[in-house]
Amino acid sequence: MKKITIITLISISIFALNGCKKDYFDLSANPNASSTATPALVLTNAMATTGTFPILNFTFASGWVGYWSPSGSYAVSATDVASYQQTTAFGDGLWRSVYDNLEDYAFVESEATKTGASFYVACAKVMKVYDYQILVDVFNNVPYTEALKGTSNLLPKYDNGQLIYEDLTKQLDAAVVLFQRSDAIGAPESDIMFAGDNSQWIKFANTLKLRLLIHQTQISGRSTYIQTEINKIIANGGGFLTTDAGVNPGYSASTGKQNPFWSLNYNTAGTYVGDYWKASKYAIDFGNSTNDPRTERIYSRIGGNLVGGKLGSTNNPVGSAISGFGPGVLKSVAQPSLLISAAESYFLQAEATFRTFLPGNVQTLFNSGVQASFDYLGASGAVAYYSQANKNTNYAAATNPAEQLAVIIRQKWVANNTVMPLEAFNDYRRLGLPSDIPLSVSTFVDVRTIPTRYLYPTVEYSTNAANVAAQGTINHHTSKIFWMP
Repeated sequence: MKKITIITLISISIFALNGCKKDYFDLSANPNASSTATPALVLTNAMATTGTFPILNFTFASGWVGYWSPSGSYAVSATDVASYQQTTAFGDGLWRSVYDNLEDYAFVESEATKTGASFYVACAKVMKVYDYQILVDVFNNVPYTEALKGTSNLLPKYDNGQLIYEDLTKQLDAAVVLFQRSDAIGAPESDIMFAGDNSQWIKFANTLKLRLLIHQTQISGRSTYIQTEINKIIANGGGFLTTDAGVNPGYSASTGKQNPFWSLNYNTAGTYVGDYWKASKYAIDFGNSTNDPRTERIYSRIGGNLVGGKLGSTNNPVGSAISGFGPGVLKSVAQPSLLISAAESYFLQAEATFRTFLPGNVQTLFNSGVQASFDYLGASGAVAYYSQANKNTNYAAATNPAEQLAVIIRQKWVANNTVMPLEAFNDYRRLGLPSDIPLSVSTFVDVRTIPTRYLYPTVEYSTNAANVAAQGTINHHTSKIFWMP
C-alpha cells in the first residue's frame, strides 16, 4: 500500500503551480524596473495561472465537503487530508502562488494605468478581487494595503478581512465603470476568458461581487450594507453571468499545456495517472437517492457501478476498484478552467432573492441553476429532476424557510462538485449546509470537526514574523473567517 502525506501533496502542488516562479518576497523583483512585458501579455499568463486555483489548490476541501476520497491504494496516516491536522506548511503553496499571481495583476494595472488602457486596468482589478477573495476566505486577515509593493515594503502589515472585503467591492464597482467606457478596448487574443467582451466582464464582476456579499449574510447587522451594495449592482444594469466563465489559454496535450484538472488525471501520453483522489461514497449515495443523472457524469463507473470511498477509511477500494472522475468534469485535455460557473451565478441569485436582497422569483432562479449544472456536465433530465416531490431537489417541495435555504445550498453543493470546492467549503462554514456532510473516520483525526481555516504559512513566519505574530494564536478548528457565525 502506498503512503502519501500532506507535505508530499503540498510539494507536488508547489512544483506544479509555481515551477521556478518568483517568491512572494522575491528580493530580485523590482517593480520600478523597465520591462518588455506588456499588460496584454502579462494578463494572459496571469489568467492562465488563476485557472489552476479552483481545483488544484483545494483538493483538501474536496475531501472535507464530501466530494472526493483517497483510494485504498494509499495508507491512512496522521499527515494526510483525512486527519484534519495542519502545520504551517499546509497553506504555503496556496499563499505563494496566489500572491505571485497578484503581483502579475498589479503589474498589469500599474502599466495599463500609465497608458490609459482602461480595459486592462479593469481586468486587473477584477482578477485581483478574485485572488484576494481566496486569501481572505482561507486565512482571514492578510496583507492587503501594504502588499505587492516589491522592495519598497518587504514587511507588509495584515489588514482586517472584513475591511478587505469592503474595499474589494469598491474595486469591482470601479472596474465596471471602466468596462463601460467607450475606449475600454482589449485584444481578444489577450483575454482568454471573454475574448474582449466587456459586457461579459461586467457580468463576471457583478457575480463576483454578489458572491462576496452573500458570504456576509450571517454577520449580525450586515443586511443594510449588503442591500446597499446589491442596489449598486442592479443600478449598473450589467446583470449576472448566464454562461460559464472559464479561462483557456490554448490547452493541449503537450507538457505544461494541459488543462490543470486533466493533468491531475492524465499525463501527456494520455496514460491515466489519477490514482489518489477518487469518488466519495457520500456524494454517490446522495445522487442515487435523488435519481440524479449528474452523478455518473461527475464520477466514472467501475464494472457498471458507481463506487465511492469514505474519508479516512482503511477499507476503501484500491484505485482500480473505486470510481474516478466522469466525462462531465473530465471532458478533454483542452477544456476551459472554470472560475465561476453559470450554475453558481443562478444559485447566488436564488439565495439573494430568497433573502429579499434581489427582486425576482426564487423558484425560477433555482431551476435555472439546476439546469445550468446539468448543461455543464452534459446530463439530460433536469426538469424531471427538479420536479420530483423531494425537498432535496425541488424548491417547491420545501415547506418552510429553513428547508428552502437548505435545498438552494444542497443543489449549489451538487453543482460545485469537482468544479468549485472552495465555495462549497465556504457555504458549509457559513451555514452548516449541507448539514449531513460526513466527518472523517480516520483514527488520526486531531479534532473531529471539519477545519475552519488554514494556518498562516511557513513563508510568513520566516519572512514577515512580527506582522503574522500580531495575528495571535491561530487554531485551524476554532479560529474563524470574519464572515463565519
